[in-house]
Amino acid sequence: MSRFRFTLKSVAVVRAHKELLAREALAAATRARAEAQARLGAATLRLVELERLRSEGRTGRFRPADEIAFFLAYRRECAAEAELRKQMAAAVSETEARRAACVEANREVKVMDRLEASAFLAHRTAGFRAEQAEFDEIAGRRSSRYNQANP
Repeated sequence: MSRFRFTLKSVAVVRAHKELLAREALAAATRARAEAQARLGAATLRLVELERLRSEGRTGRFRPADEIAFFLAYRRECAAEAELRKQMAAAVSETEARRAACVEANREVKVMDRLEASAFLAHRTAGFRAEQAEFDEIAGRRSSRYNQANP
């Protein structure tokens, strides 16, 4: 019996490579999402700190110049936080898209694995049948020799 050779091996290799690339892209998107989340957290902390400073400034003497500076800084931080929220939403959607691509690539690899397993099973079954046919032929020859020798 010949050795098993999977005829779609090149397709399986390409799909496995595609899955590897999809996993790497998912890992990069996950890292980008974590970085965006960290930047958003830092911006939120800065915003809370500015709010605290503005409210503390109201307990003492009113200084219009300081109040205007705090207000402008607060607006800049609000705008920066809004932009970081947009970036975070984009990072989340990118991660989900990469995850879907990774799942699809994994499904394709599993299809190839199942095809290879069924092809190997068919190869083994054919090998067993050929071996059984050989055994039957040998047994038939021996039986005919025995019947010729003992009439």
